[in-house]
Amino acid sequence: MLAAPASRRAPSSTAVVVGAGDIASCSSMGAEATAALLDTIPGTVLTIGDNAYPNGTSADFARCYGPSWGRHKARTRPVPGDHDYGTPGAAGYFDYFGEAAGDRGKGYYSYDLGAWHVVALNSVIPNGPGSPEVRWLEADLATSSKRCILAYFHHPRFFSSGAGAPGGGVNDFERAFWDALYGAGTDIVLNGDQHQYERFAPQAPDGRLDPSRGIREFIVGTGGASVVAPTSIRANSEVRNGDTFGVLKLTLEADAYAWEFIPVAGRRFHDAGRAGCHDRGDRREDGELGKQRATVLIDPARVLREPELAKPAYLTPIFPEPFNLKVLRVADDSGRAILFRGGGAGWWGSDARHHYSNDQPWSADGTLLALQNSGSPGYVYLDGETYEPVRGPCPNYDYYDDRWHPSRAHAHERINVDRRRTLSWFDVLTCTVTRSWTLPLAVIGIGGNPSNDGRFVALSDGRRFLVVDMDPQPPLAPYPHRRIGPPVEFTSDCGLPGGCPANWVSISSSGKYVVVNYHGDHLRVYDVNPSTLAATPRPMPTLYPNCSGAAANGFIYDLGHQDLTLNPFDNGEDVIVGQEHCGNRGKRVAGALIGGVLMVRLRDGAITPLTNPTNEAYPYHISTRNYDRPGWAYVSYWPAPGRRFSDEIVAVKLDGSGMVERYAHTHTETQDCYRCEAHAVPARDGRRMLWASNWMGNGRAGSKARIDAYVVDAR
Repeated sequence: MLAAPASRRAPSSTAVVVGAGDIASCSSMGAEATAALLDTIPGTVLTIGDNAYPNGTSADFARCYGPSWGRHKARTRPVPGDHDYGTPGAAGYFDYFGEAAGDRGKGYYSYDLGAWHVVALNSVIPNGPGSPEVRWLEADLATSSKRCILAYFHHPRFFSSGAGAPGGGVNDFERAFWDALYGAGTDIVLNGDQHQYERFAPQAPDGRLDPSRGIREFIVGTGGASVVAPTSIRANSEVRNGDTFGVLKLTLEADAYAWEFIPVAGRRFHDAGRAGCHDRGDRREDGELGKQRATVLIDPARVLREPELAKPAYLTPIFPEPFNLKVLRVADDSGRAILFRGGGAGWWGSDARHHYSNDQPWSADGTLLALQNSGSPGYVYLDGETYEPVRGPCPNYDYYDDRWHPSRAHAHERINVDRRRTLSWFDVLTCTVTRSWTLPLAVIGIGGNPSNDGRFVALSDGRRFLVVDMDPQPPLAPYPHRRIGPPVEFTSDCGLPGGCPANWVSISSSGKYVVVNYHGDHLRVYDVNPSTLAATPRPMPTLYPNCSGAAANGFIYDLGHQDLTLNPFDNGEDVIVGQEHCGNRGKRVAGALIGGVLMVRLRDGAITPLTNPTNEAYPYHISTRNYDRPGWAYVSYWPAPGRRFSDEIVAVKLDGSGMVERYAHTHTETQDCYRCEAHAVPARDGRRMLWASNWMGNGRAGSKARIDAYVVDAR
């Protein structure tokens, strides 16, 4: 097995924190269930208030908190909640935690973890403008030179609630905290108090959405006391859950963070993602501030001229205007030697690029990048950060149609189907088959992707499809227990006037649905029975004008060059995003102005336009492979000089706000050349995009005889 490249080994500045609030009540077994999660997760444990119910007495801590979360006391950094102050002066809390709770009577303190400055605050004592605590906070933030900042305290400023009034809640008592934290560029705030899990988009202290400088608030009131589902939803709330105990794990890196809500055993709700720290400057190896970082263009109305640009040399960065982001060509000239880091050699062909826009080319841990190569070998794995060649395919790998496993637990494994009846997982570093299944059908390919957790996949022979559970979870027997659904015939009952030949079949991101794409980009949704894995057409409430098929037969809005994902702005609903294909662009449908990029919810076919059609170039391929940056779809546009987004790679936000991020021109000419199409696809972090180009579109020294892979980096 090859060692991880030195440049991608976990840096010493990486830290893990895990925690929740509203934890231990002797009338609930929830704290023991969440403590069992802590038993398996290393790092610093944070408690976010209301540690011991009902009143935070010494007896409450001894009887309710101690036997569960108390076994992690030595690595715990707590903050108090109002229930802890049910005992005067929170005496039981301060007695139990001692020096770890900060100065007695104050309960606020700070510390550093790797490249992060962490601030623990007490939201129960007076904390308004000019209070001793806020003055301390402002001074503490001013003296820290760490790039990234995390704060945690019990009471949230913003929250969805169970109140009857719409719009959720705002807690003005915490405004002074937010003003100070926002002014210092804080990245994350953790809260409890509301007995739910909730994640917000980055916001300013007044509640405005602020993607560039805003604070991302997490409410993790799921520690074990009780949970309640919110019904009045606060603006900018992205994900909510009120029926699952669990903990939030944060992996704090030198310039980014990853979050994961981990449910207790037997519960399935999950939330995960990744984001960068604010653009206060690139960090040095120790996490201190350095040079200013690049800024992404976000104006959706501006028409950008595509400059004529010489083709860049291999692995030589350029910063093309008007984006001024780093662009690298990551495949060398045809005929040039490939020298692999692990030994061995090959040569670059005239076509060296990734597979397709809906196929994530980076491995789950980001250390490898897969390119197809018309030279030798036919697959080249690059370092996912430096883009230097690492290795070719294993000699025993019978690959045909494969995808990276999306889970970091299987980071170097490819999910593959061969030309016969075998589905397998294959580790490209150890050259071993880790799992395999013999299928009842000779499938023709994967088509789309596995579910986001890597558990389910839908496979087809062109006439029938089936669903495979590749990683059965309790109470089911684990792999190698075989769990394959019955074949479903889908080419005789579609009811389309042109017949039922299909382009592809895919499981949805959650695994709840199967989508069939018939020729002409007519989309049909099937429900998957979680017990039997049998699939049946899902009736839809309506079909929109000029679209094909029957709603009662599971058909939804026609979309082209689509990709599937989960929408964090709609409580994690399964959606598909693609080109508008019903001919309604520029018209109003169901009260909405239809643009070139459209999102459809799989549960009921509801549509959300994501772009405005006014002077919009024609969108081509759409990708939502940004697993760690949910809520965006990445679009490559056709050239259309004088129009918005002409020949650009653009990210559009899934909340329907029309918000965009603009990254690069593709500089490719695609007439009569399918492999010349850009097929832009984001890295998992959504801050880099890979695309293919012959550099003939407003480029010099390009040729259709040479197709290369390029990366734009906005980190």
